[in-house]
Amino acid sequence: MAPIDTSDPYLDGSEETRQQFTANDFRITRALDSLLITAISIKHDEVAAADIAARLQTLRHLLKQVGHNV
Repeated sequence: MAPIDTSDPYLDGSEETRQQFTANDFRITRALDSLLITAISIKHDEVAAADIAARLQTLRHLLKQVGHNV
């Protein structure tokens, strides 16, 4: 049986710098805002629009829980 390397830099997050993390925050925020604007602009299906908006807010909340500033 092959030995398992217990140190995985991807899993412990050491490969992502603070600058990359912040840049990702910016991209995530732009994508979420764009999707929210699209959801709000849905005119003929208010239930679907509200559902999409609620899911986006949930996703934003979950991202904040893991340290993103979105």
